[in-house]
Amino acid sequence: MKSVLATHDARSYPCRVKLRTRRSWLSLMVVSALGIILVLLAVLQYRWSGQVSEAERERMQANLNTAVSQFRSEFSFELQRICMAFQFGPGDLPGRDWPRYAQQYENWLLTAPDARLVANIYIWDQEAEPASQLLKLNPAAHAFEPIPWPSSLEIVRNDQHFASPRLMPPELRPNSWMMIEQIPLLLQPLSHFSPAGGPPSGSPQFIGYFMIELSPAVLRRELLPELARRYFGGEQGSVYQIAIVSETGENRILYQSDPTLPPEFFSSPDSRVRLLSEPRNFPSRFAEEGPPAAGRPGKEAGQRSLRDQQNPSVPRRGRPRNPVILLPAPDGNNWVLLARHHEGTLGQVVASQRRRNLAISFGILLLLALSMAMIILSTQRAQRLARLQMDFVAGVSHELRTPLSVICSAGDNLAEGVVAAAREQVQQYGELIRQEGRRLAGIVEQILLFAKTQDGRRNYNLRPAPVCEVIESALAKVQPAIDAAGFTVEKQIEPDLPPVKVDEAALSQCLENLISNALKYGGEKHWMRIRAASIPARRGREIQITVEDKGMGIGSADLPHIFEPFYRGAAATAAQIHGSGLGLSLAQEDIVAMGGKISVKSTPDMGSTFTVHLPALLQTEEDHAAQDGVS
Repeated sequence: MKSVLATHDARSYPCRVKLRTRRSWLSLMVVSALGIILVLLAVLQYRWSGQVSEAERERMQANLNTAVSQFRSEFSFELQRICMAFQFGPGDLPGRDWPRYAQQYENWLLTAPDARLVANIYIWDQEAEPASQLLKLNPAAHAFEPIPWPSSLEIVRNDQHFASPRLMPPELRPNSWMMIEQIPLLLQPLSHFSPAGGPPSGSPQFIGYFMIELSPAVLRRELLPELARRYFGGEQGSVYQIAIVSETGENRILYQSDPTLPPEFFSSPDSRVRLLSEPRNFPSRFAEEGPPAAGRPGKEAGQRSLRDQQNPSVPRRGRPRNPVILLPAPDGNNWVLLARHHEGTLGQVVASQRRRNLAISFGILLLLALSMAMIILSTQRAQRLARLQMDFVAGVSHELRTPLSVICSAGDNLAEGVVAAAREQVQQYGELIRQEGRRLAGIVEQILLFAKTQDGRRNYNLRPAPVCEVIESALAKVQPAIDAAGFTVEKQIEPDLPPVKVDEAALSQCLENLISNALKYGGEKHWMRIRAASIPARRGREIQITVEDKGMGIGSADLPHIFEPFYRGAAATAAQIHGSGLGLSLAQEDIVAMGGKISVKSTPDMGSTFTVHLPALLQTEEDHAAQDGVS
């Protein structure tokens, strides 16, 4: 029967190798294809993220430029609305009719939503006799009164650009205004026709300047913060931080959206724009209709209409006016709007977003790669387990068939009278049937134990047990097999070993499996050694029980898998050594469940050494365990 089995294995092995090789190549091709796809996805994701980041940067820059442009337009509109309220043509102001400006100021107060933005109103009359003088509007007296030059206006008085009498600066026209940002001040040239009281004729004569001093406090605290919130704010706060600075050498800061930011924060802004970079005409509809009457109720608007009727000399709404032209200061000084993203420059923000997107994308790809690897490994493991199970079924069937064949043959001989009635022959047949029956029962018991272990239904009765007695019990159970195999057993057991807390039956079964494996794989030397010693450990001491043989050993490729269920090494299969592949798996499960472990050392053709490690019980632990057992 052995020769038939050997021939069958020799014929089926090449086909099995070819099938496994084909499957291995197929798996390798699939894994390689998946790896290439992942690499391509990573490269494409990197390139796409760069394109998306560039598009995002351009979008953010365009939005910022739009917000800056709207901010500048709105700021200019607020200033030009003030200018428009005091805009007179040469024909509307014959002589030096300064009360007309006072009356215009009162009318403007009724409709202006930002009246507090104007701090003072001056007239610099350069044609006054005997010398030019500065007039300041007194709102309580409704008249202009001469005053000495304040220190805040000395920059205008001392500027040769404005101090030349009877000479209007060439860039200024009657409808032009100039912004002096150091004060800040809105300045317009004044001119009138020489024949007073008659119809205007000839060329207008330059007589001085009309000046509106703005309040820096209102600019900083009301107008500029409102514009910043309107054009740079968001649902979760300001997206951009802005600052308005002077172009002078000291880079004076007029306004900053976040006062806690250092000046270096705006050293590299995302946008830099002059607020008065070029002449800007006031909207044509306001040139025709005058400034809007916003922020005041209809009653006050009606009062203004009534005053216009009572004083027809005051320009009324609907009278055509020249558009306002707002110019920067003659020295080139100007206010500059600086804007920067609150997280850094746009390049840094986009680069940070790209890094986050790449990290998330590559993380997803990594998870996908790990998932694919786990699926492949799980598939391979499932295939290996299925193959091992098939081998197990074949091995167990063979193991069961051998004792069953012997028992059936012996029974047939007895039933057919082949065996003589001699008592000795009957005893021999009875002994043979008993041995094979026990062997059959052992195989069935091993399978049932494995099923209980996998289902978690295995219960252990842990009690203090003497190591020597457990070893002797295991040797006594396998002594018939030892004698039949002709093995020599060398015992090295230290005296007075401390007890261990185990299930005696389970530990004895583990030792029986190890001794049976030594008998099966012990080779021609027919020798084994059983040792038991107490070894120092991290926590107290441990008991090491070693079963050693000098047989065929275990190859390095099989060594990591010998404790897996149904696994049998290639050498054992080639040598046609019978077994189910469950003994070592059950032994490891039992030892681990009892708080220990099993280690193995093996060299092919030189033998194997299996060692059971169990924690030793100290005296106090032994007393407590004994009390628990009694209770």
